[in-house]
Amino acid sequence: MNQPNASNLSGILRPIAVPPSSSEPIFVLGSVRSGTSAIGQALTRGAGIAGHDEGHVTTLLQVALSSVDKVVGNYPSAGGSYLIQSFDAAGFKTHIRNYFAAFFAQHCPAGRWADKSPDDFEGAPAIRAAPVLLEMFPKARFVYCQRRGIENVLSRVSKFPHVPFWYHCRSWATTVSAWHETRAKLGSSWIEVRQERMALEPAKVATELAQFLGLNETQRAGLQQSLANDRPEQSRPAGEARSLTMADAGWDPGLQGVFLQECTDAMKLAGYSFEGGSHGEDLVRLFWASAESSASTTLRGLSHDMHRALNRDDFVLGPPAAGARAELIYHDLAIRTRRSFRARLATQGDPGLVVEYSVEVRDGNGRVIASGKARAAAGAPEVPLAISLPAGDNEVVSVTISTQAVQGKVNANSIAEWRSPAFHP
Repeated sequence: MNQPNASNLSGILRPIAVPPSSSEPIFVLGSVRSGTSAIGQALTRGAGIAGHDEGHVTTLLQVALSSVDKVVGNYPSAGGSYLIQSFDAAGFKTHIRNYFAAFFAQHCPAGRWADKSPDDFEGAPAIRAAPVLLEMFPKARFVYCQRRGIENVLSRVSKFPHVPFWYHCRSWATTVSAWHETRAKLGSSWIEVRQERMALEPAKVATELAQFLGLNETQRAGLQQSLANDRPEQSRPAGEARSLTMADAGWDPGLQGVFLQECTDAMKLAGYSFEGGSHGEDLVRLFWASAESSASTTLRGLSHDMHRALNRDDFVLGPPAAGARAELIYHDLAIRTRRSFRARLATQGDPGLVVEYSVEVRDGNGRVIASGKARAAAGAPEVPLAISLPAGDNEVVSVTISTQAVQGKVNANSIAEWRSPAFHP
């Protein structure tokens, strides 16, 4: 192995910085469970911009750079004899930046590309890396995804139940504070997108993003299509039009106290109140049971390849083989004062196939408080299914929807569709 010698020590210890890149990356930032997946997918699959499902290389860049400062800065510059006092931190950090610049040049295209790196690390390093990234990529753009703390923590707990509640709260709050400190250093190269607007106003968000990023009309339309129809990594039935209170989230007084302690300042900083309320049609929409929703849904009597999303609002639930019943159960669903459940049903398959669709709502004691059934035949127009719920606050319930072929033959072409299933005010 060749050893450093006097002739090359200078180049190693005092490296020359790699010139800034002319690439135009789009860095998607934000807390986990804040809509970063929706924006990342809209950019790559909707607008056709190159990118990976997730990056996290920028996280490592910031952790490496901050570790240098943390260690070197821990020792006094005067008093005592420490070898580390002779360490050139700036030169070492240039080495680090040069390595990451070379890595991006090797693995990312020369023009425009997207990097989605949601934060769930101590100190929100992906966000704090943004100023360094802007130096490395002067044409970079940053899309920050923001979600209200109560909804974010509720979603985090649903997907990552093994992680302590206090950590979810602290991680979200750290992300908010890190963004507000960082964005002042980014000039006009950033835009903030709120998760509830992605869900309620996909066309407006797509237009704003396209204008900010300089995308063409085809790309804008792709963004809109993706934001309107795709639901990546959704972990709970959706109620985007309503802001939850801590009580709505189902947290006991102890958990509420933890949230208040960890998140009060961040809630204020991000402009959120602790009050619940509606800001649109106050629906709770049901959705297909993805792997991310396993904590809040149970699929029975059907393999996952026969249960899939068709778009943002509609999904397939079988039908299973003749004589069998497919059930999708939603646990701990806060419907509160919604007054009805409505869906549209459609069956595809061989002539003569008839599928029975049913819904059953149970209260916290397991008592059925509402139920209904309807049948839809293959080739016939879609059929409505509607049930009324008891007056008052129905609080948290479990909901079971099911499909069963009651007539005709089930084969590979058979499809039972639930269209826009939702609880309405």
